[in-house]
Amino acid sequence: MKKFVLVVLAALFVAVPVFAATEVSTVLQATVGASLSITTTIPGTKALDPTLTSATLGNVTITSNVTNWKIVIHSAHAGKMVYSTNNYPYLLNFGAETGIDLATDKEIIKAAPQTATTSSVSVTYQTAADLALPAGTYEDTLTISLVAL
Repeated sequence: MKKFVLVVLAALFVAVPVFAATEVSTVLQATVGASLSITTTIPGTKALDPTLTSATLGNVTITSNVTNWKIVIHSAHAGKMVYSTNNYPYLLNFGAETGIDLATDKEIIKAAPQTATTSSVSVTYQTAADLALPAGTYEDTLTISLVAL
């Protein structure tokens, strides 16, 4: 009798129709945060030789995963090193762009992400003797920043 009950139960399990789905789907999501990154070999203070007419400041390496962004180059004294009331003007070279006048901020607009790209940064200027500048320490603060648009 036990065998009969087991056979009947087994038959019921096999006979019960199993309804299986014909398709399954799921939504996969990953949120990637915006990343604008700049690294540099430019020292915190760079002494320029006033008897020369140019100086390499160093390199900046810029990476971005943002579609619309910009590089902003700013001079605290509008492209001049300042001592007392005297100005020592210079022009900036950033990568392939040369002779950048920083009387106003230089903005380089980007419309796509960028893998790590290194650009050299240098300045050109006249000698102090050519400008008849008085003795003193002339200073300006140069800032390179990245801004998402």
